[in-house]
Amino acid sequence: MTIKKMFASDLDQTLIYSYRSFINENIEEEIKPVEWFEDRYISYMTERTLSKLQQLSRELVFVPVTTRTKLQYERINFCQYDISYEYAVTSNGGRIFHRGIEDPDWMRRVSAGRKDCLAFEDLIAKFNEIRHSSWVHEDSGKLADDLFFYCLIEREMIPAAELAAFKLWAKDNNWELSVQGRKLYLVPFNVNKAAAIQYIRAKEGIDQVVAAGDSLLDLDMLIAADFAIAPAHGELYSQYLQKILGLEKIGFTKKSGINAGEEILNYVAEPLSQESVV
Repeated sequence: MTIKKMFASDLDQTLIYSYRSFINENIEEEIKPVEWFEDRYISYMTERTLSKLQQLSRELVFVPVTTRTKLQYERINFCQYDISYEYAVTSNGGRIFHRGIEDPDWMRRVSAGRKDCLAFEDLIAKFNEIRHSSWVHEDSGKLADDLFFYCLIEREMIPAAELAAFKLWAKDNNWELSVQGRKLYLVPFNVNKAAAIQYIRAKEGIDQVVAAGDSLLDLDMLIAADFAIAPAHGELYSQYLQKILGLEKIGFTKKSGINAGEEILNYVAEPLSQESVV
């Protein structure tokens, strides 16, 4: 019997990488641009990673899953490399698109889940108690797609103890805090990638899900998948190195940075063989 397989993958720092993120890496192959913004290319993949993703997208159900808003996601151009997919998940799972059309049933489910989370205004009021211009950029806070909050930060200036306490308080009120690069995210629990992928899985009758991601916002999706892999960088890898519990199911690549992309796709092609991960 043929197994219907899905590959659900985060994008930034998992499959695609900004120039800043790999400028100091030793890249042994050609780099291809995948995102155009304000008259320049800003995100890339290696040529071999693109070629492997192109092949896999014809053999299984490939679903890009990103915390980006729909507008930010649409800057990524996989089509120019003949990478095919019918579903896309944006806004950290808050929005699902099928052939470019937003799924109205999922939209209603997400809206209904808001009642279980602290009101956004109350969350930000609490966050403002520790927010300071020394580590949060002025006027950078934004409510994205009316679903979650993010702001630009200076990581080295974060008041670690205060932010850790706030993170626990937010979790008690059904919000997740995640720091990725120069951005801090506050996301309600009802807006998550795992639930979106489970919804698509049921709708399409998927037998097996392989997931990839690098941040805490990907963790639920990775745990819910049949097989999961993360690159050797980012929030999840940092927790893995600290031997934090809950990551036992996730494999990690041997390579880090943009070079991890190809290794992730090799794993997806043969998920039952985990000899290539640690």
